[in-house]
Order: sequence, then structure tokens, then C-alpha cells
Amino acid sequence: MWSWILAVVGGFGVFTIGSKNIYGWIILFLNECLWVAYALNTHQYGFIFASALYMGAYIRNYLNWKKDKE
Repeated sequence: MWSWILAVVGGFGVFTIGSKNIYGWIILFLNECLWVAYALNTHQYGFIFASALYMGAYIRNYLNWKKDKE
């Protein structure tokens, strides 16, 4: 079940960004929160480190997009 949820939310986030919608970054950030939950649930803690890196990139990109829109 996890794989389907992560794939659908992640795919939707990427699709949203491809449509030049700034909310795609927020969707992808929330998807990383799901990855952290998955990592904790399955005791695969390396995913938490990866998610933190992705979250940092998504926050940076969101702020850059937001600044460009103003």
C-alpha cells in the first residue's frame, strides 16, 4: 500500500510542477513527510536522511518560485 501512495502523491507533485504550478513543491514536501513515516514504520532510517535533503531542496525551490512570481 505504501508504494502506491508514495508513487501517486509523488507523481502528482511532479505533474503539478510540470504544469508550472507552485503548489507542486508543497505536494512534494508533503510526500517527503510520507516517506519519513514509511521509513519509521519499516525501520529504514536512511530514507529519513534522503527525505531531509529533498525537503531542503523543495523549500528552496518553493521560495525561489514564490519570489519570481512576486
